[in-house]
Amino acid sequence: MQGVEGKRVAALIGDGYEELDLVESRRALEEAGAVVTIVGVDDRSRQRIRGKRGLDDGGSSRAEELVADCTAEDFDALLVPGGTSPDRIRTSREVQRIVREFEAMKKPIFSIGHGAQVLISSQVVRGRQLTGARSIADDIRNAGGLYRDQPTVQDSNWVSTRGGEDLPQFSRTMLEKLATAVPVA
Repeated sequence: MQGVEGKRVAALIGDGYEELDLVESRRALEEAGAVVTIVGVDDRSRQRIRGKRGLDDGGSSRAEELVADCTAEDFDALLVPGGTSPDRIRTSREVQRIVREFEAMKKPIFSIGHGAQVLISSQVVRGRQLTGARSIADDIRNAGGLYRDQPTVQDSNWVSTRGGEDLPQFSRTMLEKLATAVPVA
């Protein structure tokens, strides 16, 4: 896709990431020419980050980079897949730091399902419109966000989706947003 070729996307995951969220988003990005880098939170993630498929165990991934070694300047966009991973990584100061960096630079942030929990803990949700898993609608509202029960929601540099069933629409919107983002120099 024109405008996406060569752009770098950080996929921020921990144990319990929803495999479908990562695999489908990564496929769409890479088919359009983007480079997706798996970013983990600790040294152990270089060996194995366990995924899940709904309530079942899923495949696994390995971190190519650690969040402590990255900045938003290294990437053109941030992808936060859902699952239980967001709840596990949301309290990391390094995770919160990089999310706030992406937000300060107005670089695209893509959130799937429970991925919004990372945005909530990074304290960047107040006044923003977004969607996510219905089970965290109250969390979004309590953080000052405006929850929208829609397949995909865009607000400035953000694109969010409720989850798996909405991934086709989310992928299209994500690629459109990435295509218009200013690339890393």
